[in-house]
Amino acid sequence: MSKQTIAEKIRTLRKSKGLSQEALAEMAGINLRTLQRIENGDTIPRGETLRLLAQALGVEVETFSADTFTVPVAIPPAPVIDDPGALKLLNLSALSLWVMPFGNVLLPLAFWIYKRNSVAGVAEFGKRVLQFQIAWTVLTYGIAFIAMFSPFFGHLGMPQFALYATSALLVVNTIAIIWTHFQIGRRKDRILGLG
Repeated sequence: MSKQTIAEKIRTLRKSKGLSQEALAEMAGINLRTLQRIENGDTIPRGETLRLLAQALGVEVETFSADTFTVPVAIPPAPVIDDPGALKLLNLSALSLWVMPFGNVLLPLAFWIYKRNSVAGVAEFGKRVLQFQIAWTVLTYGIAFIAMFSPFFGHLGMPQFALYATSALLVVNTIAIIWTHFQIGRRKDRILGLG
């Protein structure tokens, strides 16, 4: 927020009400040239002139005090850059599943949050990576959980099945990550769902 001068406050209020300088001067009962000098900052309105302008604009005189009127300053959005390397890094961060549980979700999530508004394609591609990794995690850890804590399945050879299934899912996930890594450079638009 930045503070406005009285001249800027009057001009902003006048324009927000769709009034021309001539119309406001007439409504306030002051000379047009006086209003022009006020809005240009050549003179500061005081006393009766300030009261008449406030009345014509439908605001309190206090509106024009230095401490009560601020106008938001627009902050331009950060530029969005095209960086295939960032997309590859986002994808490869899912390989952290090899060194930490749930790393395949946590690292891509952190990367996605940090870069989604600054790198082209990260917002959509990151969502797809996260959806795949969350589904993979639920399936893989779900199988392992059932095998470890279900005595019924223990009698049916479930622990061996869970070990083989988990290993197979780990290999499939790793292959999918590596395949996507090489596809990003060649078919970026298709990978991002743009083509």
